[in-house]
Amino acid sequence: MSVVSNGNDRVHWSLSALGLVLMTIALFGNAKASQPGREEILKAMKQAAVFMVDKVAVHGGYVWVVSDDLSQRWGEVPARPSQIWLQGGTERVGEVMLDAYEATGDRYYLEAARKAADALVFGQHPLGGWHYFIDFDPRGLPQWYEDVASRFPYGLEEYRHYYGNATFDDHVTSDAAQFLLRFYSVSHEAAYREPVARALHFLLISQYPNGAWPQRYPLRYEYAHDGLPDYTSFFTLNDGAAEHNIKVLLQAFDTFADERYWEAARRGVDALISLQGPVGQACWAEQYGPDMRPATARTHEPAGYVVRESRSVIDILHVMYLRTGDPRYLAPVPRCLDWFDRINRESASERYPTPRYWEPGTNRPLYVVRTGERTSEGYGKYKWVTDPSQTRCEGKPCRWGGKPIVDVKALRADHEAIAALSPKQRAERLVALDTHRRSRPDVAEVAGVIASLDARGAWVTDGISVPRPGMSIQADVQADDRVPVRGISTAVFTTHMTTLISALR
Repeated sequence: MSVVSNGNDRVHWSLSALGLVLMTIALFGNAKASQPGREEILKAMKQAAVFMVDKVAVHGGYVWVVSDDLSQRWGEVPARPSQIWLQGGTERVGEVMLDAYEATGDRYYLEAARKAADALVFGQHPLGGWHYFIDFDPRGLPQWYEDVASRFPYGLEEYRHYYGNATFDDHVTSDAAQFLLRFYSVSHEAAYREPVARALHFLLISQYPNGAWPQRYPLRYEYAHDGLPDYTSFFTLNDGAAEHNIKVLLQAFDTFADERYWEAARRGVDALISLQGPVGQACWAEQYGPDMRPATARTHEPAGYVVRESRSVIDILHVMYLRTGDPRYLAPVPRCLDWFDRINRESASERYPTPRYWEPGTNRPLYVVRTGERTSEGYGKYKWVTDPSQTRCEGKPCRWGGKPIVDVKALRADHEAIAALSPKQRAERLVALDTHRRSRPDVAEVAGVIASLDARGAWVTDGISVPRPGMSIQADVQADDRVPVRGISTAVFTTHMTTLISALR
């Protein structure tokens, strides 16, 4: 099985992986006798879980990828033997272990989740948040930052400087808090109430008076570079920061009925409404400066309006409307959908390739391009351009994709359907959102997952893309700093476990 990685987006199936799935369907799909029974599914789940807990985990926590021989480990960057990762690592495995416990009643999974919870508690910042990783031997961190984490010429700028605080980037803190909240709710063990309370308090104390959150807290300002200010104090939506903070606060309110959590969530949504762009660009950016205008963050993140965060804001506005019935949460949505219509029209008319950003004011597509030049420290430089001919896809200018950037018709229909719901229907929709589970997998998928376990209980994957540090490897602006490895992927483990759990349900 082969996978490819796209930056922070964890692990994505490649065409060869799809081919394997189709081959598995051909082998198993028509053979009713091959349908795995409950005992076979339970055996596979336990075998896989035991391997992860006994062989892959470090102090109960996990990274993203471990080599097949268990000698090398990676998170977003290469990891030390003493490190575990968040960002879909430790807390995600913990969540799946809780899923397995609730589906089977087997306390082994609860204990595995407890180990993950204990690892997170160990690495919790004194004020309650988390960093991207936890290191059980922190004395080696400065040298690791200097020799490994900071040695990427392009991107990963957050690893060029160690702040010593906690982050909301990639919903690191909110996901850890959410898992601990769930573990406490499932286990009812008083020992976990205090770390949960500390995590939730962190969300409260880090919130600005206007309801927004910074990217990191406690606030620090010392890492200005490349002519840009330190962006980590900016009002941040990027990578789900505000959205996931709001969601975990709503879950905390539902659990504890503490009005502080509801009020903080409400203020967070009010901040999103206040940050909406003007008429013609009534959408959202990744981060904002103190003047409430879109702001530049890392050197590859210019100020601009974006589709991804705009869609996330629409989702959270719908959630608040479902909870309250207050139409003010619906009011911003049509204006943003109008902007989606606009970029669809303009991209089709001008036939420009899809950018990540649109320039405030002009609405021109804004592209981030490697220049091939280096800073005095050896890091690669970017430029921000509105000319599509300066982009590069496989050595040539990127081309128009030939289809709309956003499926506005579907989004508008969903918005109108939500607006038309009765109070009872709103409550039912909320329950459906909170209890969403994947559909029952077909026979071929379950059989293929079980068959792909090796004798150790590992799901081994070929072609996992992992980061390769080195300041000299990207003299060519098109060169890649990732290499394929054969190993055990946490994302594959959690995906396959979810498939087996869904088969039991």
